[in-house]
Amino acid sequence: MAACVALLAAISTIAGCGDRPALLRFGGDPSQGVLVNLTPGMRPFDPPDPGRPTLVFIHGCNAAPRVVHFTMTERLAEAVAQRGGPPFSVLDWKWNAATVAGLKTSANESKAVQQGQLLAATLLRSGVPLARTHLIGHSSGSIVAASAARTLMSGHGQPVAQLTLLDPAVTYHGLIFDVLAAGSSARFVENYWATRPSGYGHEAPRAGVWNTRVDGPTPYFGAVSPVHSNHFHVVEWYLASVANPRIPGGFNRSLLVASGGH
Repeated sequence: MAACVALLAAISTIAGCGDRPALLRFGGDPSQGVLVNLTPGMRPFDPPDPGRPTLVFIHGCNAAPRVVHFTMTERLAEAVAQRGGPPFSVLDWKWNAATVAGLKTSANESKAVQQGQLLAATLLRSGVPLARTHLIGHSSGSIVAASAARTLMSGHGQPVAQLTLLDPAVTYHGLIFDVLAAGSSARFVENYWATRPSGYGHEAPRAGVWNTRVDGPTPYFGAVSPVHSNHFHVVEWYLASVANPRIPGGFNRSLLVASGGH
């Protein structure tokens, strides 16, 4: 919730600052759990190509869904196009209007778990190749991603290829790594985290989890200007690794990259 408050305070700057990617856009989004196809050349509600490896991005908390919506998956689609190489399906799980269920942290976390279950069911219906599907969640979107992976693994016996968590708040760790057992929910699980004062994560010393610390260049300024925060820098850094195959780590560690998408 603290991250949501900071987000509201910096809407005007996060929506675009210099050459930084715009991770938010003005304009409300009432979505409460919709899978949108942002693959270059495809229409938003076209079914994903079952022959392509699939990337699914899940954004985090949006405290002002009537004012702004996240555009991180759009940036991901642009990065994939810039990268070239084998084509990927790029899917966006939109839940802007469902990220805040109330003032209680437990209610918001429960809502995120439910969103993950809904995402899992939607992916099953869509026909995406789960063995070649990579879930990427940022902030509270990491709960959704972990819940979806756990649902597919335990409920349907179909693990996804990879689960990537981008700076999930340390207060989420018990839910993500213990209750949802994220470390055993996909073939490869990774936790990218950033330190305070403008990052919210921490190393998750759990079996099956690859931990990497990613700090931005302005961690203290980021505490008052979220566009410069470690929390959002993690996303920017990961997107850069999608666009540039020469950047070590990040997306270039994806099993889908190592296998050439097969």
